[in-house]
Amino acid sequence: MLKGDLSTTTVAAVLRELADGGATGCIHVVDPAGETAKAYLRGGQVYAVNVPGRRPQLGARLVSSGALGPEALAEALEAQRTELQGWRLGELLVHLGYVDQPVVEAFVNEQVRESLSVLLPWRDGAWKFRVNERTREDVAPPVTVAELLASIEERASTWATIEQ
Repeated sequence: MLKGDLSTTTVAAVLRELADGGATGCIHVVDPAGETAKAYLRGGQVYAVNVPGRRPQLGARLVSSGALGPEALAEALEAQRTELQGWRLGELLVHLGYVDQPVVEAFVNEQVRESLSVLLPWRDGAWKFRVNERTREDVAPPVTVAELLASIEERASTWATIEQ
């Protein structure tokens, strides 16, 4: 297991190193308060990121955008609780025909970018990488670390310009 300290190695640097090695597994990042974030990689590409704190979930985002009706979301969540347990919401919505796959992919990719944007600034705490640790993937394909970091940097730059 690889591990280190955020004061000497940033999250971005760890992700780049893992991407260069084509790693598959999960990087666990723990801050001094004990909050844990996780980024999952397959073949050096990121496919899921979980960070502490409340953020709008996929279903709520799809409903608020108008891409999904509240009734359809309720039906999908009920199916997820009962007969289709273990399915990720995005794949379930596509399977049930409530939302087209490209729409769900775009929203899931946005969630990954947003969560990673929250994780990248962490400077205190520790990280460890567990080889082959997995989580169930949603419908969006994995994204290269370079692409994720570039898009997050571009957003930060755009926001800095807007704030000025």
